[in-house]
Amino acid sequence: MLLTHVLSAALLAWATLGLTPTRWLLAMLVMYALFRVLGLGVPAMRVYAMRVEAGVRFIPWYAYKIVAASLDVAAAVLNWRRTVSPAVVRVSLQTEDKRLITLISCLLTLTPGTLTLDYLNQVLYVHVLDSGNADSVQQAVDEIEQRLAGWIHPLGERL
Repeated sequence: MLLTHVLSAALLAWATLGLTPTRWLLAMLVMYALFRVLGLGVPAMRVYAMRVEAGVRFIPWYAYKIVAASLDVAAAVLNWRRTVSPAVVRVSLQTEDKRLITLISCLLTLTPGTLTLDYLNQVLYVHVLDSGNADSVQQAVDEIEQRLAGWIHPLGERL
C-alpha cells in the first residue's frame, strides 16, 4: 500500500507539470486524503490510513524523547555534583508480538542512557544510566509499547 501511495503521488505530481519536492509532498497529502475517503469502503485502505496517522504521531513524539534523553545525559555528564545511579531494571511487556518486542528493544537502545540487555518470558532487562525510580522506567516502556502497538496494529487486533 505504501508503494502504491508513493507511486501514485509521484504520478500525480508529474501530471501537474513538475516533479518537485513540494508538489510531491502535496500529492502525498492528496493521495492520503483519497485513501482515507476510500477507506470507508475498503478495509485495507482504512488500516493503511490509520497506520500513516499513527506514524505521523509517533515519529515526532519519539524524536522529542530522544532530544530530552540526550539533554538529560549531557546534564549528568557535565554536572559533576549530580550523582547517577545506574541499574538494570526488569520491565514487563504486555505484548507477545516478536516484531513489537524487537522494535521496543531497538528504540530503547537508541535512546541515550538506556540499553536493552535481554528478553526472557515477557520481561525485558534494560540498563538505565540513572534509575531514580524503576516505576518511571516501566511507565516509559509502557508508553512506547502502546504507541508502537497503535502503529503496527491500528485496529487493536492484538497486543
